[in-house]
Amino acid sequence: MKTVRRDDLMPGDHIFSNRALRLYYHHGIYVGDDMVIHLMGPSKVYNKAACKKCGFKPQSGIFKTCLDCFLEGHSLYRYKYDVSYLKLLFKRSGSCSIWECKPAKEVVETAHGLLKDQSFGSYNFLLNNCEDFAVYCKTGMAMSNQTAGWFGFNLVGSIGYHATKGVYQAFAD
Repeated sequence: MKTVRRDDLMPGDHIFSNRALRLYYHHGIYVGDDMVIHLMGPSKVYNKAACKKCGFKPQSGIFKTCLDCFLEGHSLYRYKYDVSYLKLLFKRSGSCSIWECKPAKEVVETAHGLLKDQSFGSYNFLLNNCEDFAVYCKTGMAMSNQTAGWFGFNLVGSIGYHATKGVYQAFAD
């Protein structure tokens, strides 16, 4: 995967950054002015001081933070949309999608709306995570290719992921 320079980011970009020795990636929506809206899971570092740039203090929920807080010192990547199915087969899970995305302005408005209402549901590492959030902002459909890959990739992984997510949502409501 090719890293992206901060200067190349545009509002509405779905960005992601590696975590835990690249075992998984953290996703969010770049909204301009060096800020990102993203869904955070429970943090292991609650006693960390608030960021001097954006005021963020690690906690769970949807937050607007500076790019530095989002990256936590890791690499920056841009998620690709409307890639061919063949290309998807050879890309790392959680880095691209075959789906088309909404116009950038609508993506940013969706992210701000979810931030304001805190209306994306409770964080779940497998079934309602940061990638689900960012893909939802971009397409209107929550999906984590990163998680679907754990069920087996291609159609099998997608079916397994959606079936499990459907059961989770039925009991979560």
